[in-house]
Amino acid sequence: MDAENINKNSDEKKNQIEKRVELPMHEFFIINFFTYLIPLYVCLGIILIFEYFLISIVTIDLIWHITLLPVFLLFIYYIYIIIFIEFAAFWIRRWNKKSLPQQGIFKRILYDKKSEEGVLIRYYHRRGFILRLCIWISSKSPFPWLLNRALRRVGHNKIGKNVIYCNSYVGLEFTEIEDNVFIYPTSFISSHSVTSIFGKLNLIEIKIGKNTIVYPGVNIGPGTQIEKNCVIYPNALLHKNWRGKKDKCYYKGSPAVPFDIEGM
Repeated sequence: MDAENINKNSDEKKNQIEKRVELPMHEFFIINFFTYLIPLYVCLGIILIFEYFLISIVTIDLIWHITLLPVFLLFIYYIYIIIFIEFAAFWIRRWNKKSLPQQGIFKRILYDKKSEEGVLIRYYHRRGFILRLCIWISSKSPFPWLLNRALRRVGHNKIGKNVIYCNSYVGLEFTEIEDNVFIYPTSFISSHSVTSIFGKLNLIEIKIGKNTIVYPGVNIGPGTQIEKNCVIYPNALLHKNWRGKKDKCYYKGSPAVPFDIEGM
């Protein structure tokens, strides 16, 4: 009986290991080295050249040196994020050669890494890993507009002009947002969902029309399509494959339904 329990426990542990999504340790260190350290070394080199120029060639006064240095360091921080995003885009292009991002409903196969869906899921999680790094470093910086650059360059999303995320949860991939869209804090956009912990993965593009306002606490699920000039009121739920109506602009509720603002 004890032997059977031991075998049962070992099989359960084996299944848990097979269902993990892990990035190989060597690849983790390589990605972090190239993505974090090389841009840092480039920026440090620029700082040294700048200091040498000010001290040895121009020889400006100390007061001017102290005045210029903070502005220059802020500029270097901006350059660092730009280079960081470009290195992340390099990894994404490299992975896309092995497995292109695809829309659809896929089995979340984690144990068979050589099958077609297993490869797709593996690279989907890798892209998510590096995309989250870019989103975090750009959105938490003094230059939050770089978030849109990261979503375009790394996530291959279509982000229009004057799209503003106010501390909201952005869609990693398969989002098309047209011009002049304002998204309030705590709103949630996700072009992917999982049926259960190890169930099917849904990857469907989200489209948001121009001049749309998304108020706080709104959940936008995969496959949602919002027409232009819409206003989505707080805490509304736009479930998977939600569709608005062309002659309606105001939506509220869970799930979101159109309403007449004059009747409020």
